[in-house]
Amino acid sequence: MGANRREITDEMRIAAIERFGGNCTEAAMELGLNPTTLQRFVRRRSQPFTIADLPDVDLPVEELVKHRKRQFEAKRAYEEAHRLIQVRVNLDGPIGILHFGDPHVDDDGTDIALLESHAKLTRDVDGLWGANVGDSTNNWIGRLAHLYSQQGTTAKQAWMLGEWFVKSARWLYMVGGNHDAWSGAGDPLNWIAKQTGTLYKDSQVRLALNFPNGRSVRINCRHDFAGSSQYNSAHGATKAAMFGVRDHIFVAGHKHESGYNVWKDPAEQFVIHLMKVASYKVYDRYAKEKGFRDLSFGPACVTTVNPRLPESHPDMIKVWWSPEEGADFLRWLRSRKAA
Repeated sequence: MGANRREITDEMRIAAIERFGGNCTEAAMELGLNPTTLQRFVRRRSQPFTIADLPDVDLPVEELVKHRKRQFEAKRAYEEAHRLIQVRVNLDGPIGILHFGDPHVDDDGTDIALLESHAKLTRDVDGLWGANVGDSTNNWIGRLAHLYSQQGTTAKQAWMLGEWFVKSARWLYMVGGNHDAWSGAGDPLNWIAKQTGTLYKDSQVRLALNFPNGRSVRINCRHDFAGSSQYNSAHGATKAAMFGVRDHIFVAGHKHESGYNVWKDPAEQFVIHLMKVASYKVYDRYAKEKGFRDLSFGPACVTTVNPRLPESHPDMIKVWWSPEEGADFLRWLRSRKAA
């Protein structure tokens, strides 16, 4: 480029502009100036007074465009990597996933003893991991903050219990719910999960579990899938599978009801399991006021995955609505020697 800015005189600016027939962009390139700076110089020359050059608080637009390009590339890399997260299973044989329904650990109506016992299963049973569909705490904020006065735990105690819950289980993943989302980008549970090395996603996660023998099983979890039906609580997940991606396991929570549907992908010839897990919040004043029906099988379920079976086998994945029974089956399944 041209000479240093401090060496450029007004005469040099005028001469460059005249050489390029008044084209400030080309003149600025020759002088090594920002075109905007040279355009301001021209405007000042036509004014009866001159205001000193003032620095701009913003980056020059050329640098801003470069910065936005870098931001987009980082965003693209993040989104593409999270579209289907690859998980290498470093364990031979069958595994199990305990899908926790909405915990609401700080609510007076939550069966925290049962929640604790299910969390303990994930630590004690070889090959069993936890998965959470969201709404770990009530997280009353804004106009709902007054509801803390109607429960036995304070806001501070609620986060203490939330941290206890995150640290109480061995997790495959955790998903945030609508109550968690009320914290915005500063969700404390996200930060706590990162400290324990737990995968935490705001509202949805898709995983591909890649087993040592080459089998791959996909899990699609949302706090809730769009769509509802009075005839089938798992309608939202079923709709997502039929009209969207085809994964082996779909699971959601949110409405504190249970649901189950099973369906075969006619093209790929594998069985799809679609579940809705309820909640550990057993006694719910709001549900009682609204007259909601009790549609809960229980607060959680276990899916066992046997990668020794072919993908087309209907029992490669089994669903257990009693986590204890599912854990016992997994123990037995893992005790069997591979054929």
